[in-house]
Amino acid sequence: MNQNTQLREKDEKLDPYEGFKEALDKYPFVIIIGKYDHVLGPRALYSSIPLNNETFIRNLLRDALNTKNQFVILDFDLFYSQIYKVEIEDLNARGKKQLYAIILLRDVEYPLIPILHFKRIAMIFHKIDHELILSDDKEAFETFFKEVNDAYMKKDEVLPLESINLQIRSGVNTIQGFCELLLEQKRKLGKVPEQELESYVEMMLDACKDIINTLDEPISSLSK
Repeated sequence: MNQNTQLREKDEKLDPYEGFKEALDKYPFVIIIGKYDHVLGPRALYSSIPLNNETFIRNLLRDALNTKNQFVILDFDLFYSQIYKVEIEDLNARGKKQLYAIILLRDVEYPLIPILHFKRIAMIFHKIDHELILSDDKEAFETFFKEVNDAYMKKDEVLPLESINLQIRSGVNTIQGFCELLLEQKRKLGKVPEQELESYVEMMLDACKDIINTLDEPISSLSK
């Protein structure tokens, strides 16, 4: 039995929850950036905590990236993952796009994070220079994490993500952020690619719907 086989078997015996429990007790979520490499397969590029169970992470990424849905939820009994997939244009990749996954792991005692926040987090991800993303730049991913950390994980509340006011503010920030991205691309390139423009507009419209739903929900609850 070679060393790689021994390490793989050791990984499979590890309880995934034990590897994340300490962090999940301390933070609202663990964040992982994954990538489906057409040569190397699914792999993690960045994690907010050390990853000790490579088999679990590889299987998590495979399950997340092998679906057509942009937003995926996977249940692991004591914790769960919410995954938001992002495509980055890559002329050297199959289909001219490289697929990434922004994964948030969360203790099962905490409610699901509204998709509105994933759109905001994806907006932060898109702000990274795409060449740095494609080159798996660790420092760029660290900067991304710090911005997400400042927006969510440094909050004093145990569950800062469930506040109605924060949801509305996040929706407005999402719309503002995509507007700034459009203007920035216009300044840099002189134009905005049609596909990206359509995608950004759709995300802004989704953010508008989320804000309306957030405002309507308390009213509809009172009317019952």
